[in-house]
Parts: sequence; C-alpha cells; structure tokens
Amino acid sequence: MSLATIGALWLGYNAITYYLDRADTTLLRLNPLLLLLVAFLPFPTRLVSEFVHVTTAGAERVAVTFYGLTLLIAGALLSLLWRYALHARLVRPDAGDDEITLLTHRLTPGLGAYVLFIIVGLFRPVAAVIGYLVIAVFFLLPIRIRGR
Repeated sequence: MSLATIGALWLGYNAITYYLDRADTTLLRLNPLLLLLVAFLPFPTRLVSEFVHVTTAGAERVAVTFYGLTLLIAGALLSLLWRYALHARLVRPDAGDDEITLLTHRLTPGLGAYVLFIIVGLFRPVAAVIGYLVIAVFFLLPIRIRGR
C-alpha cells in the first residue's frame, strides 16, 4: 500500500515537474517537505502493520488515522506545489490549458477521499486501509479525467 502511494506521489511529482518552465525559491523549499513526508511514510506504515488487527484501547484506529493524516498531508503538499507553480507562473508557456486542467483535476480528488477514509477509519479501520490502497491505485492508473 505504501509503495503504491509513494509511486503515485512520484508520478504526480513528475507530472508537475514536466510542466515547469523554471523554479523559484519557494518551490525549491516545498520540494524537501514533500521528500520529508515520503521518507517519513515507513513509520506510519509500520504502525498500521503492527496494530491493524489489535483492538485494545483503539490502537488500530489510531494507527490507521495517523497513516491517513500522513497521506492527506503528502497529497495536500503535492497539490499545493502544483497550485503554487500555477499561481507563480512557473509553468511552461507552451503547456495547453487542457493539460493543466487535467493535471489539476487529477491531483485534487485524492484529498477529499483521504478525508473520507480517515473518518471511515475511526469506525472501520480495515476498510480505511483498503480505501487508501484504492486511492493509490487510482493515481497509478493512466486514467484521463475530463474537465467540465
């Protein structure tokens, strides 16, 4: 699950950098934060693996919620990186509006899904873990989302 999530983050990051024309200091400072969260991911992953079927004192819920919050923050940072690049006009001038809209729509749905599965994890932790995996697989598959 975490490997799929890291792969999804990597693909999203590569898509963002593909459209960059240049970088500024703020963008360069956001990059290590994303790397920090990816490097931190093994810790909540281990918590989930140790406590996923332990029901004493809500350890399972805490582990799954902590894992979900870590994924939410990583996804939000990736989305923030893209939105900042757009706002600061760091995107290549030859990038088409359709491509930019597609990438923006592709990065956004995961955040709401993470929030949903964090809430689900408070009641059904195993269902939330499966949901986190589904989110990662969604981002790994080359599916085009049509903007309105």
